[in-house]
Amino acid sequence: MCPTLMLESIKQQRGIISVQQFQNLAQLLGKNPKDTAQWLLAHIQSWAVAPISQFQVAALVHARNHQGEDFYTAGVNVELPHCGLESAVHAEQTALHNAWLHGATEIRHLYVSATPCGYCRQFINEFCADTGVEISIGEVDSTLGELLPLAFGPSDLAVSERILDVEESCQLSKGSYGAGEPLHRHLLHSYAPYSGGLAALMLSVGEERFYGRYIENAAFNPSFHPLLAALSQVALAHQGIDFKAIDTVTLCEVESLKSHRDSTEAMVRRLAPQAKFQYHCVSNKAAAANT
Repeated sequence: MCPTLMLESIKQQRGIISVQQFQNLAQLLGKNPKDTAQWLLAHIQSWAVAPISQFQVAALVHARNHQGEDFYTAGVNVELPHCGLESAVHAEQTALHNAWLHGATEIRHLYVSATPCGYCRQFINEFCADTGVEISIGEVDSTLGELLPLAFGPSDLAVSERILDVEESCQLSKGSYGAGEPLHRHLLHSYAPYSGGLAALMLSVGEERFYGRYIENAAFNPSFHPLLAALSQVALAHQGIDFKAIDTVTLCEVESLKSHRDSTEAMVRRLAPQAKFQYHCVSNKAAAANT
């Protein structure tokens, strides 16, 4: 198989790359792992959705799951037309969320096509308890600790558990909305140690289903909105987003002092007015009683 055909296979896999695929690609290209990652980034950049900045960014995460199996996940930046810049998704966010959705319990290396901004460095810090995790930016190798010295993180707010440590944040009552369904499972696996407001979203495009998990951050602002997380999955699957093809958007969240309901509905009405918006709120009393 030639590199071009292998890239087509990766597109069909929503940016998930097995170790075997990565090694085969390196052999076909005659490159070392770092240069192979850079080759991938150069091609994955074209998947970015950047109508505002016209600046395409790609990220690649080398991750490991709880079974000790390594894999790679791609990510690109996603900008939403006619929405505020605060709704923009960074490539690092897309790649890390993609890894988490697919079972990552450890981040081993991060490759980025452009220098991570301060926002992304803070976001990466929530994923990596080890500030020595390597980050390659083109030919430059660095560590998270070097890029984010004197970091403010979970420990500053007395939170010891990191995103990749979480199996299920709580157990909701059996009568809760969609108990046992994929959206319900994503809700339980979401990360909200600062507000307790777990949240997940399902986006339907024809027969396809895309999920986004809410990710909180110690600094609050780099928290990842569940709708943006789901849209980043659409971008990886289709190398773009056809907003007119979105049929249904379903948000499920645990009651807390913050809510994604209004912001989600507003963005859906702006981006995909034809889509049906559904909302389900689970009482935090039910969550607490079953923790």
